[in-house]
Amino acid sequence: MNATSRSGARRWVATTAAAALAATTLGGLATLPAQAHDGVDHGDTPALDWSNYEKITLTKDTGEPIDLAVMPDLRVLTTARNGDIRLTDPDTGAVKVINTVPVYNNSEDGLQTVTLDPDFDTNKWVYLYYAPRTMEAPYPTTTPTGSAPNTLPAGADASYWDQWKGYNQLTRAKWNDATDSIDMATEQVIIKVETQRGQCCHVGGDVDFDDDGNVYIATGDNTPASTPGANGFAPNNDAPGFNPGFDSRRGAGNSNDLRGKIIRITVAEDGSYTVPAGNLFAPGTEKTRPEIFVMGVRNPFRMDVDPQTNSVTWGDYGPDAGAPDPNRGPLGYVEWQSTAIDKPINGGWPYCTGDQFNYNEWNYETATPREFFDCAGGPTNNSRWNTGLTQLPPATPATLYYGDNNTHQPWPELTDFSPSGGQGPMGGPVYHYDADNPSTTKFPQYWDKKAFFAEFSQDYLAAFTVQWPNGPVDHIEQFLPNADLETNGQPITDSPIDIEFGPDGSLYVLDYGDGFFRANPDAGLYRIDYAEGNKAPQAAISANPISSSTAPLTVTFDGSASVDPEGEELTYDWDFNGDGTFDATGVTASYTYTELGRYSARLRVTDPEGKVGLISTSISVGNVAPTVNITKPANGSFFDWGQAVPFQVSTTDPEDGNATVCSRVSWTFGLGHDQHAHPLSQGTGCQFAIPTPADATEHGETENIFGVVVITYTDAGANGLPGATTTESLILNPKEQQAEWADDTKGVEIVGDDTASGRFKVTSFDKGDHLAYDPANLAGITSVTARGAGTGTLALRWNSPSGPPFARIAMSGAADVWSEKSVNLRNAPIGTGKLYVTSTGGVVLDSLTFAGNGVADTTAPVTTVTTSPAAPNGANGWYTSDVTLTATATDDGTVAARERSTDGGATWVSATTPLVVSTEGVTTVQFRSRDNGGNVSRVVTKVVKLDKTAPVVTVSGVRNGASVGDAAQVSWVVTDATSGVATTSVTVDGTAVAADRPLDLWRLSLGSHRMVVTTTDKAGLTTSTSLTFTTTTSLAELGELVDLLDQAGYVSGDGASQLKGYLNRAKAAADAGRTAAAIREVRGFSQLTRSVVTNNAAGNALRRDADAVIRGWQ
Repeated sequence: MNATSRSGARRWVATTAAAALAATTLGGLATLPAQAHDGVDHGDTPALDWSNYEKITLTKDTGEPIDLAVMPDLRVLTTARNGDIRLTDPDTGAVKVINTVPVYNNSEDGLQTVTLDPDFDTNKWVYLYYAPRTMEAPYPTTTPTGSAPNTLPAGADASYWDQWKGYNQLTRAKWNDATDSIDMATEQVIIKVETQRGQCCHVGGDVDFDDDGNVYIATGDNTPASTPGANGFAPNNDAPGFNPGFDSRRGAGNSNDLRGKIIRITVAEDGSYTVPAGNLFAPGTEKTRPEIFVMGVRNPFRMDVDPQTNSVTWGDYGPDAGAPDPNRGPLGYVEWQSTAIDKPINGGWPYCTGDQFNYNEWNYETATPREFFDCAGGPTNNSRWNTGLTQLPPATPATLYYGDNNTHQPWPELTDFSPSGGQGPMGGPVYHYDADNPSTTKFPQYWDKKAFFAEFSQDYLAAFTVQWPNGPVDHIEQFLPNADLETNGQPITDSPIDIEFGPDGSLYVLDYGDGFFRANPDAGLYRIDYAEGNKAPQAAISANPISSSTAPLTVTFDGSASVDPEGEELTYDWDFNGDGTFDATGVTASYTYTELGRYSARLRVTDPEGKVGLISTSISVGNVAPTVNITKPANGSFFDWGQAVPFQVSTTDPEDGNATVCSRVSWTFGLGHDQHAHPLSQGTGCQFAIPTPADATEHGETENIFGVVVITYTDAGANGLPGATTTESLILNPKEQQAEWADDTKGVEIVGDDTASGRFKVTSFDKGDHLAYDPANLAGITSVTARGAGTGTLALRWNSPSGPPFARIAMSGAADVWSEKSVNLRNAPIGTGKLYVTSTGGVVLDSLTFAGNGVADTTAPVTTVTTSPAAPNGANGWYTSDVTLTATATDDGTVAARERSTDGGATWVSATTPLVVSTEGVTTVQFRSRDNGGNVSRVVTKVVKLDKTAPVVTVSGVRNGASVGDAAQVSWVVTDATSGVATTSVTVDGTAVAADRPLDLWRLSLGSHRMVVTTTDKAGLTTSTSLTFTTTTSLAELGELVDLLDQAGYVSGDGASQLKGYLNRAKAAADAGRTAAAIREVRGFSQLTRSVVTNNAAGNALRRDADAVIRGWQ
C-alpha cells in the first residue's frame, strides 16, 4: 500500500475503542439533523441518522489483519499476513486460529485474501491468495532471507536476480464442516502470478466472482515506492545493474505479465482454468496474457465485482509526489475506478494517473527527462524488462482521484472527511437492499446501489452514488463518521483494511489499527448494524493474571468497562472455560483453573431489552508469554537515512529462563509513512544492526518517512501448551523533521510553499501554540538547526508545552526570507518523551534538523584472524604444512563483510570462507571487516612463512652399491629453494667427515663403506641421504692416484714421473706374463714413495694400494 499525509503522522496513537468508550459519559445518544448531511438536503432520512447504527466488536483477536469473508451462517473468516486464518463466531464471541498456511513472509508478502465461492453452500470451496514458502520448478524452491540488493553485486550478471524470483498463487480448498476448518489436503493451485521477491511492495490479492462464475484476481505491481531515483513519481527505473523490481513497466505496464492487473479466468472442477471471452487481449495475441481484464494498476488492494450493476470497481494506491514537476509528471494521486464487466481497460499505470495526467519517460541512468507518455494514444513500453507489446492500449481516466488536499481534485470531500489527511483508498462493495431479507439489521434502502469505500489513512467510510457501470460519480457522502461513533460510545473506524456486506445486510469491517507489521492493539473485527432505538451493549473484559506457569491459577475478571449506549444497567454472565455454559454472574468474578491448558473466557453483557454484547479473552495455564527488552536503541531515537542502527534484544521467560534463544528473536524494519508502513527487511538475532535505505526519501520530498521496527519473540512453550509470542516496537526518527510532520499541533496553520524544504511550512505560530514530536529521544544529538523566516524565539520543551525550555532558538530575519539558526543541546533531557516546540510569535517554521551521531552505528567491527596450526610448526617462524587463516569479526551491530587482500590492499575479496595458504614462501595476507553501517575495522596483517619441502641432497662421484677406485672423489650438493639450508653433516662408517669439501676416497681404507649426508633447512625440515660403496685399487687406478696426489702437491719434483715409470714397467711385465718382474717394479714404486711423497697419509695410501696390487698377483 501507499499513502500520504500533510497533517503529521499519528504513528502509534492508541485511540482504541475501549479508550473512546471510557472517555464518554453515556446518558443517551446524540442525533444529528439529517438535513445537513454532506451539504445535501435528504429530508427526514433515518438512514442518515447515525444514532440508528451500531458498531459491534466481534473480536480484537485478529493477528495482523488483512482480509475478511462472511460465511453464510454469519461466522467470519479473517486472514493475517503470517498465514493464520481465524474463525470468529459472533453468537458466542469465540475466535480461534483454524489454519496456518506456510507463507513466504517478507515485506507485504504473506497470506492475503480469503474468499468464499458463490456456491459455497454446496461446493464448500474457499479461495486463498498467498505467497507460498516453498515453490515449484522452474522457480527456486525457497527464497533467500532478507532483502534483495538495489544493484548487482560486483562481478554478477543479470542471472543473479533469478534467486529472488517467486510467485503468489490463487488456490482453493474445501471447507470441512466437521472440523470447522479448511481442508488443505484438498487444495488446488489455480494460477501463479510471478513476482520479484525480497523487496517491498504492492501485492494486491483481492478475489471476487461474477454471475458467470468467472474469478477476478487483483494483483499489485510488485514495485517499491522508494525506487531509487523515483522521488515520488513513476518508478520506471531500468538503469543498467539495478534490481528489475524497480521498474513497474515490467509488470503493471507489461501486456505479457500478470502483475499490476485484474485477471479474469474461469476455473474448472480440477482447478485448471480457461479464459472467458471479452478480456483485454484476445487469446493468441502475440506478447500478451489473455487472462488480463484490466492492466495498468498499481495496488488495487480492494476490488468488488457487482453483477447487478454490471461493474468492476477498485481502489488503487498511487505514488507520493507532493507536487507536480514539469520534468517528471503529476503529484501523487490515488484512484477509485469503475468499469463495466464487459469493458476491459488499461488503467494507465505507470505511464498515467488520475485524469490522464502523464508521466515523463525519465532516463534513470542519466537522471534527465525524455518525452512524456501518450495516455490518450496509448503509452509506449520501452523498458529493457518488457516482454510484451511496445504499443499499449490507451489509458482510461480514473472515475475518481484525489491527492493530499482538497484543492487537488474535483471532489474535496475525499480529503475533507477526516482531519488526519492521507491517501489510502480501499474499494468496497455495492450495497443491494433486499426487502425480503428477514434481517432486522440490514442497511436501509437509502444505500441501495451505492458503492461503499474505506479510507485506510484517513479513518473514514464513505458511499458513492454512481451512474453504473462506468460512472461518473454523482455524489459522495461520508458514512458513520468517527465523531458520531465516539459520541454514541462505539468503536471508531481505525485504518479499515476490508469491508464486506454479509448475508444479513450488515456491514462487516476489519480495522488494521495504528501500528505496523503486528497484531495492533487497535485492530479489530466489527459489524455495523442498522438498529433504530435500543443498541446492543459493548462488552469489555479485563483479567488478572492472564497466565501462569503452573496450576492452579486464580483469575479475577472485571467487566466494568462494558457500556450500554443508552446507559441502562447491564447483567453480566461469565463462561470461564469456553465450554458454552455460563458459570457465574456479576460485574466481577473470580475463577480458579485447576488444570493446565489454554482457555477462552467469555463475557456476555445483556441490557434490559435483551440485547447482548459478547467478548472473549485467552487464559494460559502452564505457559506465560516472554518479556522482550530492547536494550538499545531507545524509542524515538534519531538517525540519518543510509546509516545502520545497532540493536540489542534480550528476553526473560518464567518457563524458559533468561537464556534467550536468539534464533527466535525476529525483527521487521519498515518505512513508516504517515499512518502506515512499507516493510523492507527482516531478520533474526539478539544483536544486529538494521541498515536504513539511503533512498528512503525517494518516496517524495514532501513525504513524512520514518523508521519502524517490530521485534517478536516466541517462547518454547511449556506443559503441552504452544509457544507464546510477545511483540515490542519502536520508532526511529530521521534527523530532518519538517515542521508540518509534527505529530501534535495546536493553533498553527500548515501552508504550501514551494520554497520550503518539504514544500510546506507552519505559520500562525503564536505564543500559546505548539508543535510536538512523539516519541523523541535525543541520545547522541548535540545540536539542532531551525530553518525559518521572521523574528522570534523558538523554545524546545519536554513532555509539556508549558514545561521549562531546555533550548531556545532566536530567529532573526525578514519575514519572507529563509534563514537558519543552530543551538547546542547540551542540556537535552535523557530518555524518551514528547518534544514540544513553542514560539513567542513572529516565526514561520520550515524544519528542524538535528545533528550528532544519534543512534547510528559509528563503531567499527573488530577483526580477529586465527591460524591452524595455531603457531609455526617449523623452526625460525616457519610453517611446514598448509596454513588455514580464518577471519572472524565482532560488532555492536551486524558484520556485513569479512575481506582479505594478498596484494597489499590493492584488491579485496571475501573472507567468508577460510584461506588455505599452500604456496611455499612468504605470503602476506591482510584482513578487514565492515559492518552494515559502513564502518571498517583496523587491518590485521598475517605473514605466513611456509616451507613444506625438505632440502635436496645430490651426491656425485659414486653410485650406491658401486665399486670405485680410490683415486675417485665423492662430492655432494645440498639445496633448499624456500627457507634455505641451515646445516649439513657427512659421516663415513659413522665417523664425521668434513661437509664443506669433497671426500677423497684414498683417505678411506680399501673395502666397503657407508656414507650418510644429512642436511636441515631453516624451517627445520631434514633430509638424510645414505649410500654404500666399495673402494678398490689396481695398477691403473694406482697411476690415477699418483696423478691426483701430484696435482694436490703431495709429490716432490719429478717424483710423479719416476713413480709412474715403475708402474709402467710393472704393467709391461704383467702384460708379458712376467709376474715376478711386475712385483719387483711395484715394490720399487712403494719404496720410492717414501722419498718423493711429502704427505704421510698420501704415502701410506700409495703403499697400501701397492701392497694390494701385489697381493692380487700372488
